[in-house]
Amino acid sequence: MRTAMTASRLAELDDQPQLYFFCELDGPALLRLLDRPGLLDILATHRFGVALALTALDAAHADAVRMLHSRNVPVVAWLTLPADEGLAFNLQNYPRAAACYQAFHTWAQTSRLHFVAVGFDMEPPIGSPLPGGWHGIREIARRVWLARDNALFPAARVAYLELMAAARRDGYEVHAYQIPLIADDRRVGTTLLQRALDIVDLPADVEVLMCLSESAPSWLGSALIASYGPNADAIAVGTSSGDSAFLDWPDLRRDLLLAADFTDTIYVATLEGCVAAGQIERIAALDWHTSPRVPLAQYWLAGGARFLVLAGLLIARYGRVVLAWSGWALALIIWLRRKGAAERQKR
Repeated sequence: MRTAMTASRLAELDDQPQLYFFCELDGPALLRLLDRPGLLDILATHRFGVALALTALDAAHADAVRMLHSRNVPVVAWLTLPADEGLAFNLQNYPRAAACYQAFHTWAQTSRLHFVAVGFDMEPPIGSPLPGGWHGIREIARRVWLARDNALFPAARVAYLELMAAARRDGYEVHAYQIPLIADDRRVGTTLLQRALDIVDLPADVEVLMCLSESAPSWLGSALIASYGPNADAIAVGTSSGDSAFLDWPDLRRDLLLAADFTDTIYVATLEGCVAAGQIERIAALDWHTSPRVPLAQYWLAGGARFLVLAGLLIARYGRVVLAWSGWALALIIWLRRKGAAERQKR
């Protein structure tokens, strides 16, 4: 009977997506979180993973990794820079990315820590945030127009490619946390958005599109998931707007189920937020066979904004070629008209 129950439980787990919870707490706070009664049991029972933000390579973080590993909880090393350096990686701080990774790898080996993957968070520099709404689209268009002049891009791209290769040689699976717009840049076959936003399309084993709601309306995450989900390796849902930030359960449930329609790997922001809101137990009991729908108005709003971005990229890429051929076509039309007029005069 015990064997039958175990087999049934394994089949149930195989039928649900692999969840990883982002955790942004520092060492002592992280240990207090993991000491909460029942939390490690839930993580282990449901094979939930944890992506730890390694804000410090210290004994507290090492103890947290060992606690999780002792319960067979998958741990992703979420590499971050110090807060005063912007936390995430981009074109401007690419020399620091290699140093950050090397320090982590040395620490992990010295401390004999096991990680299933290493995660790189790629975001535009915090000094140049994008405004919301149509102003954001206009700002993206302006940056795209000037993107060809980004002198940092070639060297930074090569450096990140070498860094990804080094991480794989060291035995890590590479996860990349990317803004959804990266998919549009790739779809059009350009690097314009990357140059415009100071980011790089990392050649990761698993690319996680960050479809978070953040401070925007709670429905934005689901609209992004519905629009970008079909082409995503993995999707991140939730919000990371603060230590205790979390979506209301109906919104988080909708985003989780919607993401599960497109991928079998889902990141959730954040572990501490879900625990504080009492949502970790609800996630563990979630029926993954339910498929929610995004209201059409919200879906079309996100789709319309994405269409404008794609149109802008196409114009930026092919605009000069189109203008050049248009000039030749116009010249041909004028020549044909003059030739026709000349022949009519001869008659």
